[in-house]
Amino acid sequence: MGRNLIVGDIHSQYGLLMDVLSLASFSPQEDTLYSVGDLADRGPETVRLIQFLSSLPSYKPVFGNHDIWLRDYLVSGLCPRDWMEENGGLRTVKDFIRSGVAEKERVRMGEWLSKAPYVRIEEKYIIMHGGIPHGWSMKELEKIASLPPSTIGYAGIEYEVKSPLINRTYLQSAMAFENGADPAVLQSPLETDKKIFIGHTPLFSPFHSERYHLTAIDTGAGHGKRLTLMDMDTLVYWQAEHEE
Repeated sequence: MGRNLIVGDIHSQYGLLMDVLSLASFSPQEDTLYSVGDLADRGPETVRLIQFLSSLPSYKPVFGNHDIWLRDYLVSGLCPRDWMEENGGLRTVKDFIRSGVAEKERVRMGEWLSKAPYVRIEEKYIIMHGGIPHGWSMKELEKIASLPPSTIGYAGIEYEVKSPLINRTYLQSAMAFENGADPAVLQSPLETDKKIFIGHTPLFSPFHSERYHLTAIDTGAGHGKRLTLMDMDTLVYWQAEHEE
């Protein structure tokens, strides 16, 4: 029986992904690969990355905020200025132009990307990009997890402060608790026995909190640092780093 592995924010770092999968002796035919989102932008190889991930027999992503921009560009050609100029989208667009991807294939990639849920809830795991908004319970998460895929436009939750795509308060509370803060002034842990995995917030190394059932695995691959791959059951992890 294969392993359940999860990778942090890749940000178009195809080479780092290949390196870290090799370190973990990843088997596409046996292992399942999960992702916490943000596949694109900032890195050089979005096209190769999508081609590889879409070829895997068992790949289970969730949407990240950068995936929203990429989806809309691939499906409808939208290039918002804040994506292009401030969030690495220009590099992504140049990669698609340089790679000569035909419009039909570009749309197919966008539709493939659009099949990812905002929140993924399974028997043992809860996976999302950002975190759990203050006051949310499993009921709210299950509602978001049940939303149908959207291939164009916005589903109305992507850029809300309470969106699980961009929320950071759950991680901040978990980190504050582990550093000795009074639990009474922090966001409460989600009532669940499932393991929660998130990305979105670049950290020096993976963070884990038993009280919050939380593991955060974005270690800054898109910011010149490292990409983390983790066994979801044992929490053993591997890392590939940018060359100096």
